[in-house]
Amino acid sequence: MKYLIDTHVFIWALMDTKKISKKVTSILENVENEVYISPISFWEMAIKYQSKKLDLQGINILHLPHIAEQYDFEVLSPEPYDYVSVGTVPQKENHHDPFDRMLIQQAIRNNLVLLSADSKFQQYEENGLQLMW
Repeated sequence: MKYLIDTHVFIWALMDTKKISKKVTSILENVENEVYISPISFWEMAIKYQSKKLDLQGINILHLPHIAEQYDFEVLSPEPYDYVSVGTVPQKENHHDPFDRMLIQQAIRNNLVLLSADSKFQQYEENGLQLMW
């Protein structure tokens, strides 16, 4: 199977694996699965780190792509269509996060199951999002 991890899943994989569900832990540990991380997640972490909303507990922000590689997470290369087609994902009344909407679009467009604990993502299943937690 092919999966895309939400930003918080990557952070928890690095710092607090107890927050990851057993189902998702099993997926991440199964070497037969292809697990992707989006560059959008790196951008989101950089912005939150700079604004002091993310504490990396001593991890150098510049090392995150290499760390993802060490965890066998493949970087999903967005194409220009990913950026322009994000506007085709309906903006839900209670969910306006542009990083999340891009991850949702990438998961839908690339037929990936999005691994996320964010309950707001469930409302996008009607738009084709495959979600698991």
